[in-house]
Order: sequence, then C-alpha cells, then structure tokens
Amino acid sequence: MNARRWTRTVGAAAAATVAYLALGAAPAAAHVEIAEAQPNGDGTTTLTFSFDHSCDNSPTTELVVALPDGVTATTTATPNRWSAAVADDRVTFTGPGLETAQVGLTTRIIARAGDTLHFPVLQRCADGGSYDWIDITADSEHPAPRLIATNAVLANPPDPTTAPTPAAAAGAAQQQGGGATLGQALAVLAAFVLAAAAAGFGLARRV
Repeated sequence: MNARRWTRTVGAAAAATVAYLALGAAPAAAHVEIAEAQPNGDGTTTLTFSFDHSCDNSPTTELVVALPDGVTATTTATPNRWSAAVADDRVTFTGPGLETAQVGLTTRIIARAGDTLHFPVLQRCADGGSYDWIDITADSEHPAPRLIATNAVLANPPDPTTAPTPAAAAGAAQQQGGGATLGQALAVLAAFVLAAAAAGFGLARRV
C-alpha cells in the first residue's frame, strides 16, 4: 500500500471513529438509536433516529421520544404517511406499520461539551406489543438512544473570544486598594517584606 493510499485509509478510519464516539458508541444490538446528529449552523441540530427491529413479526407503528433536560424540539421529519406531534418534552411519531425506518427531529441543545444525553424511546407495534428503550447503560438489553454533546451540536457553544486576555486580567487586578495600580501594590508589598527582613536581621544580631 503506497503512502498516499495509507493516509486516506487512516483518515477515513479516524473520521468514522469520531462520528462513532459522538453518538455515544451505541452498540449494534440497540434497535432504536441516534443514527446521525447534523448541526445546521443556526444553533440547531437535526437528530435522526432509526429503528431496524419491530415486535416479533409485527411492524412498528409509533415511536415516542422523551427529550432530556436542556433539549427542545423545533421541527420534525417523518417517513411517508407518518406524522409527528411535539408536546413539552415528548415527541410522538405515528403511522402505518414499518419494519425499518428513520425519523428526524430538529433540536436546540443546551448542555456542556462531553455531556451524555439520553433520549428514552417507547416503540409500539401493530399487534399491541412494545419495547421500552430506556436503560442508560450502553450495554444493557434495552439501552436508550444516546448522544455525547460536542461544541458542534450545542446551541450555546463557548465563545473563545469572550475568554479574558492576560491584559484584561491584569487590568482587573489593578482595581484594588482604592485605585492603586498593580505595580504600586507590589511595590508596597516588597517594601514590607524588606522591612520585616531587616527587623529580623537586627534582632538576630542583638541576640
């Protein structure tokens, strides 16, 4: 394998790994999961939920997605002939039975980078059966879909331009001691230290 081809291969593998980690490293056994988190550039992120398993031989007719704290829904996307309703922290997708499908949810996510967000889902099927995908442990039997928050998906990413600069920090430090500057304060402190040292030296000589 030549160097250029090897670089492309490693780069593709690294990108896949980053995407995998951002979605919380969802195990293959999870039948309802977040398949994609797409930032839209306006503070919203579209989450795509997928399911590839129904209740035995009965197709899925409804998904109820619970939104974690800090996440609000704005718009939805559904398969053909399905509909969606948003009510507070619940989004309900319903329609004719499907064995596999994807539904979309545009969200605003207020969290910290690195937070793990869980989206419990109730999956209902045509025969009345259901699955509760609610466990927060990734390797459990029915794990909830999860997303590890990154700055890219957040509605409130930290603004690096607002971090205090060294000059600004020094200016704030100068506002001490009735308007005395930092240099003046340090000069007073140095004089005090020198005086104390001289006094100690004189005492030692007398002893």
